[in-house]
Amino acid sequence: MQSALIATLLMPACQPAKPGWSADSWPALLLFYLAPWTLLVDSISGALQQTPAALPWSLLYKVVLLTLLVWQLCLWRDKQLLWLTGLLVLGLGGPAYSYMTVTALSDATVADFVATEVALLLKALAPLLAFCFFRQFCRRYPLALLLLTDRLMLLSYGVILLNLALGLLGYGYTAYQPMDNVAQPFLGVKGYFYSTNELAVVLLVVSGWLLWRCWPAQKACYLLLSLATIGSAALLLTKTGLLGSMLLVMLIPLLAASKRDYRRYARPLSVALLLAFCCLLLFIWYAEPLLRAAGLYDKLAYAYQQRGVAGIVLSSRDLYLAVIWQETERHYPDVHRLFGVGVAGVSVLLKKYFIEIDLFDLLVFYGLAGGLIFGLTFGRFFYSCYSQIDRHRLAATVLCVNLLLFGVAMLAGHVLTSGMLWLPWALLNAMVFNRYLLSSAADHTSDMARGPDERSA
Repeated sequence: MQSALIATLLMPACQPAKPGWSADSWPALLLFYLAPWTLLVDSISGALQQTPAALPWSLLYKVVLLTLLVWQLCLWRDKQLLWLTGLLVLGLGGPAYSYMTVTALSDATVADFVATEVALLLKALAPLLAFCFFRQFCRRYPLALLLLTDRLMLLSYGVILLNLALGLLGYGYTAYQPMDNVAQPFLGVKGYFYSTNELAVVLLVVSGWLLWRCWPAQKACYLLLSLATIGSAALLLTKTGLLGSMLLVMLIPLLAASKRDYRRYARPLSVALLLAFCCLLLFIWYAEPLLRAAGLYDKLAYAYQQRGVAGIVLSSRDLYLAVIWQETERHYPDVHRLFGVGVAGVSVLLKKYFIEIDLFDLLVFYGLAGGLIFGLTFGRFFYSCYSQIDRHRLAATVLCVNLLLFGVAMLAGHVLTSGMLWLPWALLNAMVFNRYLLSSAADHTSDMARGPDERSA
């Protein structure tokens, strides 16, 4: 059984997927082969930005994926597609009114509207849309969905590590730009990706799946993945990514354990928790030299001097929130703001128009629809995990990942407004309904429980 798990994790493509595709599932078949390469296309698109071939390759690739996804939902006659279409129309009402009434936007074209407003709203709707698709996919082809998830997560993780390695060699972009009044020797690396914060949350989702797949069958592999994940988060220099990766590494063995495991390994678990607590105390005691070694100390110290603890936690996002809220209140009537003023409606007032807190960004841009999208996405994902918590051993881990992403969305943004996260995030949440994975885990648990009894006999 352990060898099968190793093959699934390290060489998922070696297992042929023969789910018996039906005639109306050809878009799903194309997605099965195209989706795992999404993050690689993101990276290649970033690498080509300084060349004559600088085209939005990543955007075009994701448009193809979304088109196939929506087409398949239409063929499967999924009723939830109607609700998502209604949210899309509701969300575009306020921004469309801004384009018709704001003088500074009078010269804007339909292409400008689509590129600015529709693109961001589709990003926000994409996790729910992909989740609806993968739920249907899971009912029909559970084995194929497991193979797709393994391939996508493993390839994405490899692309992240490759880009960070290239960054250490001097290729690609730094994670942050130099700041005035901050002499920071190391600015982090991210390879050829655009957004550091988006890459950090993708790392949390991808590593969460791979770590869960390793535990407990391959503890050595789990240790290597843990070190690679924490090291990658440290290179990205994001507070949420580093804290989230450390929490995942510590919590997944506890979240993946059954009640029988807790009783059997009560003493080792107690020792592990004590060691983790001691490591936390050591980190607090030696925080300054560790943060200096990571290159974060000067930046955090400057933020603390300017704004105290709020400056470190929010990075001045509360200031941006207050300014944007006041400016939109001054220039737009309340009814207009209820339905959103759009990205362009804020950009004509302020140079920095993103608050980088997902809930408030969506409320300002799309009003009521933005708030509904935020609440429905996290509410749906939380409910799905909670409903499966006693049936599926993956559910607790996915719930933990969702809680981390909720915290990131409320503190640093780039979760619902990310163009990189929606596919792996939706896949991870759909996998808590995968009956094939459930039966495999049950078989593995049965084998593990039978071993000590046979040896003792």
